[in-house]
Amino acid sequence: MPSSKPPPAAPTPDDATAYLDMPPERRAAAKAHAALLSRTADRIARELPMSTDVDDFRRVLAKEAKP
Repeated sequence: MPSSKPPPAAPTPDDATAYLDMPPERRAAAKAHAALLSRTADRIARELPMSTDVDDFRRVLAKEAKP
């Protein structure tokens, strides 16, 4: 018989790393870097042709995501 409890909610971005023991300034730097990677990945995905394979995507992302 299925449980009547709702599934657990996915963690929000702010509490997804709450269990990590790191100084606030390092956490802020990590969040800023993740945001940079996300924006870069979005831009690259929009610019590359649909025929691009995952290896090309990774290569371009690694090249362009450096601050």
